[in-house]
Amino acid sequence: MGSITEPAYHIEGTLRQLPLEAYMAEYFDPERFLALCEHCPTYLTNWSCPPFAFDVREALAHYRYAHILVHRVTPDEQSWTACQPAEVGDYCFRLMRAVRDWIDPLLYQLERQHAGSRLFTAGRCRLCQPQECTRRAGEPCRHPDQMRSSLESWGFDLSGTTERLAGIPMVWGEEGHPPRYLTMVSALLSAEPVPERDFERLEVRL
Repeated sequence: MGSITEPAYHIEGTLRQLPLEAYMAEYFDPERFLALCEHCPTYLTNWSCPPFAFDVREALAHYRYAHILVHRVTPDEQSWTACQPAEVGDYCFRLMRAVRDWIDPLLYQLERQHAGSRLFTAGRCRLCQPQECTRRAGEPCRHPDQMRSSLESWGFDLSGTTERLAGIPMVWGEEGHPPRYLTMVSALLSAEPVPERDFERLEVRL
């Protein structure tokens, strides 16, 4: 329950495993979602985000299975109620940072355990933090072998993934409050099947 980083939270992880071809047929729309990236205020500032120097469809052809993890993160009632309108952005950022501090190392471990797999994080790459990504300066990535992207940056529909595949609709904040819960989507794509038991530490109820 919670984290050393405020706010405290409750987290539930849901795993969905399916053939990548089936996942792409339902949730892959790169023309739509990659175009939306151009309107992001951080466009062209992180190497894990488009545009890429490779073709996403060709990269996906290396994998056959999709293991999708959807985490529903519910902040504790006290901190959620106390959050002021001017603090909402920072509040959500700190909450997501705390969860990724836990999730990301487990995903990297899974990727190392399964040759030919690739992880996707719940958000852009953070490897250089607190330093800024080198992309803004037009310099090469510092960690090209470790840098990983999010599913949405490759053209996947995360709203559809959370709602239709995992049964967890995305919600948004209202009237100056943070969302009542956050949905964070990460994944492992693999060439070979990965047993469900390997994801046990990520399918949590904390």
